[in-house]
Amino acid sequence: MRGRNSEGHPTLKLRDVSCDFSGGVLTLRGRVPSYHLKQLAQSHVAEVPGVLEVDNCVEVVSPGVSHHYDRRQHEAFVSVQNDSQ
Repeated sequence: MRGRNSEGHPTLKLRDVSCDFSGGVLTLRGRVPSYHLKQLAQSHVAEVPGVLEVDNCVEVVSPGVSHHYDRRQHEAFVSVQNDSQ
């Protein structure tokens, strides 16, 4: 049975976010249901002593929808976006 608390606090939705730390750069990876939560994750780790830079690779996905991350599609999208600028 799902209680009110399972959805309550916004940081519970950050449980699918992981991080790697190397040379002062903290890289976030995972999936969250909103851009607000993506920013929330970044702002929380930016305050950690020793973190000089945050590389936020968190994906924003619709809740309940399974998305398969395809790096080639992402790189093609970024390339098209950069070419149009």
